[in-house]
Amino acid sequence: MSDMLMAPFDRAAAWTRDEMQGSNEWKYTLSKAEVDELKTAVRHVMNLAQPLRELSKQQFPLPLLTPRIDTLRKELEDGRGFELWRGLPVDEWTEEELSVAFWGLGLHLGSPIVQNAKGELLGSVINTTGTDPTTNANSRFYHTNHAAPFHVDGADVVGLACVRTAKTGGASLIVSSCSIYNEILRQRPDLIPLLYEPLWFDHRGEHNAVTGKPYWVTSICGWANGKLSMMYLRNFIESGQRYEGAPPLTGRHTELFDLIDSLASSESLCLSMDFKPGDIQWLNNHTILHSRTSYTDWDDSARRRWLLRLWLNFDDRNRFTDTYGFYGIAIDETNATQT
Repeated sequence: MSDMLMAPFDRAAAWTRDEMQGSNEWKYTLSKAEVDELKTAVRHVMNLAQPLRELSKQQFPLPLLTPRIDTLRKELEDGRGFELWRGLPVDEWTEEELSVAFWGLGLHLGSPIVQNAKGELLGSVINTTGTDPTTNANSRFYHTNHAAPFHVDGADVVGLACVRTAKTGGASLIVSSCSIYNEILRQRPDLIPLLYEPLWFDHRGEHNAVTGKPYWVTSICGWANGKLSMMYLRNFIESGQRYEGAPPLTGRHTELFDLIDSLASSESLCLSMDFKPGDIQWLNNHTILHSRTSYTDWDDSARRRWLLRLWLNFDDRNRFTDTYGFYGIAIDETNATQT
């Protein structure tokens, strides 16, 4: 088994709701000069008429914003693990221009990776199906208006850019997984070893990019190089039980999952934020669990709640251990997208 952290994690990533509500340091508003630079870069890329997936960050020059993006990267990896940016001029851009702007920012932060078997690199979080992911093991919350359980995504960083908001609801909820770990250590230290035991996580209708299997194997937590990481997707773990050979979940696993869920939604740890058009939420998936409240959409489909989503990896994978890690989603070439 990998090394286990048996002392409280006392770094910036272990924050509480009160600490964040009392601070504006996690909010950043783009200046007019930075927005103008983005607009110039977008126009440059539009003139190139080049597919996004072939674009390099050198073709999306951001000399003014690059130092701020470098600060963001450090904050995500070694600081609190999240940041909210405001000020994208979404009302001034077409859908294509907005996509170019968000993609270009992402290129300067990390390397985009595929989000599903279609090979999508720039995804949309929008209600397109009536399925319920709690009962349909192949469904995804980001295609519904259901409340999402606390979870992480399959990349180092997830970026969500708000284009349109719902009629009601749809608040974003985030929590420090490091603070959850500290509370488990304080309340139920006997459960800590379970966090480091490999479990089968369901790909929910997709397949692993390395093994080709419909699940991947990882521990919930990793402790390496002074970094505490958590990969938690309860519904993926539980639906992983449908595969022959999956290590059976026990009553102690249920106790652990119930405790994580309770802590994630607790008033002391859970931070709520309302997205506004032009906002970008950046999260480190290894140190932040995120969720969303249910929402009611507008009757007009052109006004439906819509977020753009990027999954990004950093070059340095020093959080992985012999049990902890993720290895990507295999692309189904017959249904691959060109986005």
